[in-house]
Amino acid sequence: MTKERFLELLKTKNAKIAMAIILFLGLSFLILKKDPKPVEVSVVTQSVYRQILSVQGKTKIKELYTAYSPVNGVMRRVELHAGDKVTKGMILLTIDWDIVKTVKASANGQILKVYRESAGPVAMGERILDYGDITKIDVSAFVLSEDMPDLDLKDKVLLTGFGEDILEGQVSIIEPSAITKISSLGVEEQRVPIYIEFNPPPGIGDGYELECKIILFEKPNATVIPTSALFREDEKWAVFTVEKKRAKLRFVEIEHQSEGISMIKSGLSIGESVILYPGDTVVNGTKVIPE
Repeated sequence: MTKERFLELLKTKNAKIAMAIILFLGLSFLILKKDPKPVEVSVVTQSVYRQILSVQGKTKIKELYTAYSPVNGVMRRVELHAGDKVTKGMILLTIDWDIVKTVKASANGQILKVYRESAGPVAMGERILDYGDITKIDVSAFVLSEDMPDLDLKDKVLLTGFGEDILEGQVSIIEPSAITKISSLGVEEQRVPIYIEFNPPPGIGDGYELECKIILFEKPNATVIPTSALFREDEKWAVFTVEKKRAKLRFVEIEHQSEGISMIKSGLSIGESVILYPGDTVVNGTKVIPE
């Protein structure tokens, strides 16, 4: 076909219609074409899964001693201050009565708090000071009674809140009776007192608040994903995997969930990518691009 003949064909009515159709389809494709949706993804991994129960705890001296006035009388000024060392048999208080009465330390330790140091009249049983051995400290905490079936003596505990280091301890005492506590929302709760033993680091004292993560059980070589990848679909747990740059709906079975991590029983393989926080804008087949 010559150049002249081709140009004549382009000028025909049918050629003009065909070109218009092609142009329309091209523009429609460009308009309707959707850009890939940016998504945050995570890889399915194999690692140690830990079922964790988190509670707030407070350090507590194992043997706390309090010095009280033994009689009504006149107390001499207390020269001891918080932090001062105490040795067993050391005089802590002196009370002028019909005779001079003294109160002596029952154990080694240091002064924790002085409630009154000035001289003057004192009543029998008045609390004057606390002392104890700060190297012998454990952590007290209160566990909801509904969580108790999974808790055992010697469960490992990770303690945070004192510096940047994670301290290790274990459940040493579980009291047999629950007590009523009021939650921060004003709701009555039944909680069981427990104690956690650990090696107190230098500088920690009595009444320090710590976050206690009690490890109820561990499973090595578990298949895990962030819980933020999961959502409910047809009353089942599901995720979106990323396959050939598109979101693919996948139903999964969950074995356990804790601390933002879920242990997968079936439905996913190590190394696959799942979409985090998929929301309503991601559906099966959505073209996606990992951020």
